[in-house]
Amino acid sequence: MQYDNTIIDRYQVIEDRVIRFITDHSGVEYMKDSEQIVEGGVFAWAKLRSVDREIQTQLRLDYVKVLELARQRIEQAGSEHLIDFDRSSETILHYIRQDSILWIPSLEAAAEAARTELALQKFLLTQT
Repeated sequence: MQYDNTIIDRYQVIEDRVIRFITDHSGVEYMKDSEQIVEGGVFAWAKLRSVDREIQTQLRLDYVKVLELARQRIEQAGSEHLIDFDRSSETILHYIRQDSILWIPSLEAAAEAARTELALQKFLLTQT
């Protein structure tokens, strides 16, 4: 089954929004004393402001719509990469929900990691 260019176009819009959300509306904080457990320590997402939580909610809803369309295409094609797609999608959801710790110390690094995951998802979609 051929992938739908519309889904790829929607992915690009979502990618731009995810990157903007991470770099412009988010923050990271060093988890005190974490270097005693893990070399270099770990980071957590800073608490969002009210307006940023609204952006987060809408972004999450919009991303889920796009990923459901993409997942359906990949599943219908019988792709052997469905597990990889699901793992990657869950990673992006963690970045949007900001409900996990970060092993990277900057928003720019988090944005780049998100960009890489979204590129993987688009690639897997085009393999159907």
